Amino acid sequence: MAEGETVVLRRYAQYVLDQLLVMVATVSATLWGAAAAYSLVRIGVPGKVLYLPLVLLAAVPLLGTMWAEVWVPHRQGGATPGMRRLGLRIVRTDGGEPSLRDYLVRWLLFAVDGLFLCLVGVVLIAVTPRHQRFGDLVARTVVVRERKTRLVPED
Repeated sequence: MAEGETVVLRRYAQYVLDQLLVMVATVSATLWGAAAAYSLVRIGVPGKVLYLPLVLLAAVPLLGTMWAEVWVPHRQGGATPGMRRLGLRIVRTDGGEPSLRDYLVRWLLFAVDGLFLCLVGVVLIAVTPRHQRFGDLVARTVVVRERKTRLVPED
């Protein structure tokens, strides 16, 4: 299998891993929030008071995805949790380190890549020369396979 094909398959798997992580966090927060709301209702807290926690709970998937796709790579050398697990990372096309703005642009443009059940992103990754989705093209970033350096002990 060619290097480019390996990156493409790893990118698809990485996206699934990252989304599973966000989904687990979302379900956990939702269950915790529902239990807390139920407890508050049982002790007589008015329903109007629960609007703010419910709005915050609705923001959990958005904030979780933003954390995984923007903040973590910015702070962890260009890799989301799924990328780190699969040996991938994000770099600028000029070889530099992406800025927080670059990660934010990639994340915001997932609105385009995610169209038609992510078909736009999947097709772009498969057909572009550097396997970039729309967010990568605009942010001038590329996902590359991390090169692990092996330390060989000297005699």
